[in-house]
Amino acid sequence: MASAGCSFGEPTTNISPAFLRPMTVAVAPILNFSGEFHFDAAKAADLLASELTYVDGVTVLPVNRVIATLATQGKTQIESPAHALETAEMVGADAILVAGITEYDAYTPSVGLVVQMYTINGAAFHDRFDAVGVSRMPSPVRAASLHNPLVPTSQVQIVLNGNHEDVRACVKEYAAPRKNADIHLGWEQYLKVQTLYLRFCWHEAIDRLMDQERARRLRLGADAESMEVPA
Repeated sequence: MASAGCSFGEPTTNISPAFLRPMTVAVAPILNFSGEFHFDAAKAADLLASELTYVDGVTVLPVNRVIATLATQGKTQIESPAHALETAEMVGADAILVAGITEYDAYTPSVGLVVQMYTINGAAFHDRFDAVGVSRMPSPVRAASLHNPLVPTSQVQIVLNGNHEDVRACVKEYAAPRKNADIHLGWEQYLKVQTLYLRFCWHEAIDRLMDQERARRLRLGADAESMEVPA
């Protein structure tokens, strides 16, 4: 699957926010569906959390807090949507990201991943409806019922192959505002260093996730307008 997430404007490290108010987001341990036994899921979760900090208005909880909470339950990973929501509430988050690696080849490099965001009911209600829009609806209950908390509020599934020209162009854009640790490799270090390429992949996924959030918020706003009761 080709990458379509990057935009070729002025390079920036930040991702524009998709929420109407500041959000606290937790990151669950990464699920490994790739069959690659040498994949470091703990490190990958830390990289995802790190890239999530570039979303304006989002406070990211340490992955270790989620891991510790799971440990008290005798678990090491999220096992269901209900479990994701329960864990998010236990760590005091408005939402939780549950991500999995579906394909991993560090040498191509090529990474397949899926990221789901589950949002606590209260946070989802306040996030995706402005006060004016909600006040115009027949009832707050009807507004809240538009979201099933056991369904991800957004989900992204992509495969990013570093041999594809469009992906390489996105990597180059991603690298542009970041200081290069290796001046000889330049931007291509983000293709050659495993952790840097995975950072790029998470950044792409988060960017697309935020695009979905913005689109849904606009769609729900339009639905709220259409359900307005005539005076």
